Amino acid sequence: MKNFINIYIAIVLVCLAFTSCQKVIDIEVNSSASQLVIEGNITNIRGTQYVDISRSVAYTETNNYPGVTGADVQVTDNLGNTYKFSEMQRGHYAFGPLRGQTGRTYTLTVKVDNNTYTATSIMPAAVLVDSLSLSKVTFGSTERKLIAVNYTDPKGIANQYRYILRINGKGANRIYVEDDRLTDGNVIKEELYPYDNNDETEDVKSGDLASVEVQCIDKNIFNYWFTLRSQRRGGPNGGTTPGNPPSNLSNNALGYFSAHTYQTLDIVIP
Repeated sequence: MKNFINIYIAIVLVCLAFTSCQKVIDIEVNSSASQLVIEGNITNIRGTQYVDISRSVAYTETNNYPGVTGADVQVTDNLGNTYKFSEMQRGHYAFGPLRGQTGRTYTLTVKVDNNTYTATSIMPAAVLVDSLSLSKVTFGSTERKLIAVNYTDPKGIANQYRYILRINGKGANRIYVEDDRLTDGNVIKEELYPYDNNDETEDVKSGDLASVEVQCIDKNIFNYWFTLRSQRRGGPNGGTTPGNPPSNLSNNALGYFSAHTYQTLDIVIP
């Protein structure tokens, strides 16, 4: 996620460059002030839960986001339980073992340099995935393989999903997020493209191990990832104005806090 922060600024500059074809324009770029970046997750899998805290850097700098040390980090739930996170290493805070419960509301509170940042997330019910399967699509004269996630969406319940695809342990450079606004109660076959149509990366091939993490997320987190996906697809001459996605964190912090369920499945490509 942190790499995307710099991408927003770069997209703006590229768009400006494309609008001028006959005249060279020197653009003075002012670096924005560093902002706090928080990435926190509470899941339904019993274990250690994590919150990462760092600061953004100028787009001209390397993507080395400095971790924030000495923060006061805690999570509370609507039943009055409090979980105080400890700093394991610079900017990396943890608490566990802890298993999040569906239906509960979790609130993250981070205190840094006399400033307080909060976010709230409700853990939705899990939707179990039936299986992964292989699909094939044709781009021009090229046939490519892709992974499909198969499940039945519960009828009458608003659901939002995020998928994380890894091929041989390497994460796909795409954001996958969907809701059931048009598919409520349907049998779903969600096909995950591990590449863009014009991507020249190596195709998925026989013998590869594909792993998919399926997250059931709340509406605020869906809006965050959906906007971020739209930003990445916008690009030069695209229809999306670059900007930060709508975070559920207060006080102008970047990032997100997500209480979600997840399930991970594997498939070996035949």
